[in-house]
Amino acid sequence: VAAGEVRPKPNGQYHRDIAGAAPCPIAAKRSWLRIRTDSAMVKDPKGSQGLRDIVQTRLLNDVLKNSCDKWPGWMVLVVDPPGLRVLSSAVGMYDLMERRVTLVEDLTKKRAPFRDMGAIYLLTPTKQSIDRLLRDWTPSENRKEPLYGNAVFLYFLGRLPDNLLAMIKTCKPLLKRVKALGEVNVDFLTKEDRAFHFDMKKSFRYLFPHRNTGQPTPVEMVICDKLVTLCATLNEYPHIRYRSSSPLCTSLANVFHRKMSEFIGGNQKWWYHGDANHTSRGRSTLLLVDRSDDCLSPLMHEFTYQAMVNDLLPIEEDRITYKSETIGNGGGEESKSMDKDVLLNEKDQIWVELRGKHIADVIQVLSNRIREMVNSSTSQVAKSKGNDTKALSLSQMASALKALPEYREVMDKLTQHMHLSHQCMDLFNKKGLLDLGEVEQTLATGKTDEGRVPKMNELVDMVEEQLQSAQDSQIRLRLLAILIVSQNGIRPNDRDRLLAAARLSPPEQRVLNNLAKMGCPMIQEPTQQGGKGFKSMFGGQKAAQGREESESEYSSARYVCALKAIMQEMVEGKLSMDDFPSVLPMPAEGASSGTATSARTRAPTGSARRGGGATSRWAKQETKAKPKNTFSGGRKIVFVVGGLCYSELRAMHEVMESGETEFIVGSTRFVNPRQFLQDLSTLG
Repeated sequence: VAAGEVRPKPNGQYHRDIAGAAPCPIAAKRSWLRIRTDSAMVKDPKGSQGLRDIVQTRLLNDVLKNSCDKWPGWMVLVVDPPGLRVLSSAVGMYDLMERRVTLVEDLTKKRAPFRDMGAIYLLTPTKQSIDRLLRDWTPSENRKEPLYGNAVFLYFLGRLPDNLLAMIKTCKPLLKRVKALGEVNVDFLTKEDRAFHFDMKKSFRYLFPHRNTGQPTPVEMVICDKLVTLCATLNEYPHIRYRSSSPLCTSLANVFHRKMSEFIGGNQKWWYHGDANHTSRGRSTLLLVDRSDDCLSPLMHEFTYQAMVNDLLPIEEDRITYKSETIGNGGGEESKSMDKDVLLNEKDQIWVELRGKHIADVIQVLSNRIREMVNSSTSQVAKSKGNDTKALSLSQMASALKALPEYREVMDKLTQHMHLSHQCMDLFNKKGLLDLGEVEQTLATGKTDEGRVPKMNELVDMVEEQLQSAQDSQIRLRLLAILIVSQNGIRPNDRDRLLAAARLSPPEQRVLNNLAKMGCPMIQEPTQQGGKGFKSMFGGQKAAQGREESESEYSSARYVCALKAIMQEMVEGKLSMDDFPSVLPMPAEGASSGTATSARTRAPTGSARRGGGATSRWAKQETKAKPKNTFSGGRKIVFVVGGLCYSELRAMHEVMESGETEFIVGSTRFVNPRQFLQDLSTLG
């Protein structure tokens, strides 16, 4: 937008860019970039980029490259805490140095002046961040001159409200230095290539139970604003579907529809997949569900690598610390123990490959690879001390020496993951999770490992036995919560004996009581069967013994999260329009009527996990070859309000691997079982 250009807003009002309103002649001559919500710099891709790559491209091009083009010198990048988290989730320090960013500063902290450098600001559009921005450029008693040089580039993660834009106009020292101002629409964090979250760790108590006041709450408005930035970044104008029985999802669907329409009305050059000029893929669909749809999945013990790491180990923001043992060389150097930090994210290819696998498979794969590395010629050179090289030929030695840096890096990664996987298995054995997991699987699926449907008395006896033997109060709380959710409450005459066996503290007792606020009452009604998760997700009552199981090769992974069936039905166009209506009419191929039918395939009757006993629970059956992904049709975006668990993240990958539909899943935050219980505790 050129300086002083007046452009219409969706509500009929007009908005003048700040250069046109600037009182000083210098500022009036500046060229402004009120950007790049139109994605003019991003071509319509023929293939499908991952979300992290799209965000990285936007930050590198629309923010850093654009700033480099307008300022020839070194620059300082100033971020507020949300801006730093967005930046670090997609961009590395090397990328910044390549674009002449020599320093990253925290807006909220005291900073040294760099008056010969340009300044790039990446901020959330809030009053607190704008106040701090203006403080950098307003003379005070302690500082007569601004902190930075004569080039300022302002970028905001989301839409900058008019009142905050007006505040920026009032600061003349800042105004005359601004070279660009943009809304980059990346107000979310990329957890994985096709997974995101809004980093809303304290939102749960404001979402549940939903209070239908007729007006959206501030938290709902924030969620919808962030969803708009996601769709703007993806170039998606989605059909909006939501669970009809959820007042929260109904409210969010209507608010998001209004905000998305306003965004499109204010950005005439913005395009979306499926419009008249971009037909390489169809229009997307956004599905809104909430955590009360399925309270069972975030409570279960999962035995895949990613789920176990997040459940059992002390991981914080994808970072985990473990003790590494260095072996002495026999020449007087002793072995040492040291702490090593590991970052488990998309940059770790071994993590990406193994995170969705069962922990037994992970250990087997790592053991085989380490054995191959140890037996390689590169290993022989690395271990030699200039003495015996075991008769390697000159060509073998030359190629091995060239590969030494890569060898050490790969070996370090393999060793790291071997340490982490064995830590998981040590805790698995220490906590007795093999027997506990079998009880949980029986409760969740309604069947034992052998395929037998147990009676309620037998289930209660199994749970009571585990409660009495478990030493960890969190395990006892989770197991009792799983019983309540899976059986839609416990019988009144079982309540006292189970609570006595659980030995819960008053705060833990309140967590159980708060399940009722999620639609999971503690005491079972005489006529009720089946679990809350299955009842609400599938739109009808489903008894425990009627739940279908997964095709997993391990009996410890029989349970399937309810969201997987919903995603499968989206792929097949069978998702019920009665249970999941759309805000506006959808194309005929994307709709179906009546009760949703599960698309899951049952495991063969002769599965190895049907054999019974501890050995069969970890026994493998032959796996089928998986087809290579080739995406077709529009994206499916699934957003879970209130927290997404790791079994649901794995389910998304499995649905994508078995079909040709691209999914992107997201939530207000990602939760492990401990965090979900903490969220429940905030409900009062």
